[in-house]
Amino acid sequence: MFKKILTLSAVMLLSACQPLSQMTPMEVLTAVGTASISAQDGKTLEEKRFKAIKASKLEAYRELSEQIYGFRVSGEMEIDKERLGIDKANGEVDGIIRGAEVIASYPVGDSYVTEMRLDLRKMKKMMEFGEVQSVPRNTSILF
Repeated sequence: MFKKILTLSAVMLLSACQPLSQMTPMEVLTAVGTASISAQDGKTLEEKRFKAIKASKLEAYRELSEQIYGFRVSGEMEIDKERLGIDKANGEVDGIIRGAEVIASYPVGDSYVTEMRLDLRKMKKMMEFGEVQSVPRNTSILF
């Protein structure tokens, strides 16, 4: 009798740790990027619109990267004589996106919106084609 109760208790405890629903692996991610047209630098409305299109696409890529690789957050706070002095927070995303597709790109009021889709299986397959070389920041290129 004791063995039955012990076995039943063990089964109940182990089943309580299981999730209520099974997580399904995400195979397709979506992202939306937006950018203000009037906030862009440019002499003409067309130039500002073109820059907003590019900025909204870059924002969508950033969102895809954030979903895949995560978002790094760092902070710093300094207290001197019981008063808050320096209080900083920074966020950063870093990653390589391959095979993303623009689903739609359109204006909405003063903003431009870009919707993107990324099939993770396609991205994984494309990664087999070669290694990515990092691009150095803040360097001058001489020809």
